[in-house]
Amino acid sequence: MGLGSSELDVQGCISEAVDRTVSHLDYRPIETGSYRVCFTPEAFLSLLGAFSSMFNARSVLDGVSLSQRDSIGSDVAVPFFNLHDDGLHPGHISAAAFDGEGTPTRRLSLIEGGTLRNFLHSEATARAFGVQPTGHAGLGAKVSVGPDWFVVGSNPQVSSGNSLNHRTESGPFVLIEDLSALHAGVKATQGSFSLPFDGWLVNNGERVSVEAATVAGDIRSVLNGIAHLEADSEITHRGVSPHVWVDGLSITGEA
Repeated sequence: MGLGSSELDVQGCISEAVDRTVSHLDYRPIETGSYRVCFTPEAFLSLLGAFSSMFNARSVLDGVSLSQRDSIGSDVAVPFFNLHDDGLHPGHISAAAFDGEGTPTRRLSLIEGGTLRNFLHSEATARAFGVQPTGHAGLGAKVSVGPDWFVVGSNPQVSSGNSLNHRTESGPFVLIEDLSALHAGVKATQGSFSLPFDGWLVNNGERVSVEAATVAGDIRSVLNGIAHLEADSEITHRGVSPHVWVDGLSITGEA
């Protein structure tokens, strides 16, 4: 797939940058409490990536994953949630036909209908589990295992029962655009996170930029607390995802 400046919507980028900048000019504090949250695609993929050890067979074998060897087949998310790793997705500019060990890259179902279906494997972890390698090995000082390109989507056979849209909902809800300090605010082996964020409080149709706040929770509660996945997905540098709505997340405002 060829990508270049000719494919770039320059005017669209300018308009989006201006709109975001203007919307953040008026910061206000937010009250501490439990909120319905809408994650932008970029923010949700950032959070999911921080807990990718859930799907990493090497992490499972090393005892540093939320998942266990027998976790395949267990319910880990709401039944309308699907997650794939697709290193060959046409939107993935770093796509490669093979991983570091020469195993072909392919689309792999990680969560289907809320159920954990597969782990990411190298040749060594695949032997340990008695399965085939999945094409997720990287070569360095030692062989590593990691995701290529997450694709978040809905299970077409199950409805969320909601029709939420971040553009039209009057609120109240918190729209999280960007998460910070992922290196420090995530405890991947425990599942917990507490992260500063940039975003807005939307209430009665008014969108106000949030000043100095953090969002906290547990990734298992997030996956099981998803209220809705919007219909339109966006390609980001982390993968593909729609806006994702999650109920009952803790927001801590400035003291």
